[in-house]
Amino acid sequence: MKLWDKARDRSVLRGVGHGSEAALWTLYERHSRLIAVRLSRRGASPSEIEDVLQETFLAAWRGADRYRGDGAVAAWLWGIAQRQYALLIRRTIRDEQLPAPPTVDRDPEADWIDHIDAEQFLTRLDPHLRQTVDAVAIHGMSVSEAATHLGIPEGTVKSRMHRVRQLINEEST
Repeated sequence: MKLWDKARDRSVLRGVGHGSEAALWTLYERHSRLIAVRLSRRGASPSEIEDVLQETFLAAWRGADRYRGDGAVAAWLWGIAQRQYALLIRRTIRDEQLPAPPTVDRDPEADWIDHIDAEQFLTRLDPHLRQTVDAVAIHGMSVSEAATHLGIPEGTVKSRMHRVRQLINEEST
């Protein structure tokens, strides 16, 4: 059997649509490694990859009957994984309890502000970082697509996304 046997993938996906757990496992075995590699190339950590894979195949389980058959099952799954990763990044930014930035002349009346939200975090980012987050995390572009869209090298996209994750981690500690 070929690695990318499209007819076999469609058959397996039909089985998933009919509620076959064995078919879901087969689909996972056939596609999870490539999805994991692609997520890793986008900068996802091992735990993020695990979460995205779980959510991707859960979504495939729930939505197998909505697969129209227009393209390869692998592409359909990758589209789901990209959306799940974008959702994970948004939740991470939103859910992080980021402390307010320290200020010298802080208004004592503003002491009720203990944490900031993701929107405030994004507005404080350097415009280049913000553009990159918008392209990759919000619009779900691949590193290559974001690089083309922004007119920068792929390595720059990766390093900017890495920097954003560092900033989130720094502010959450």
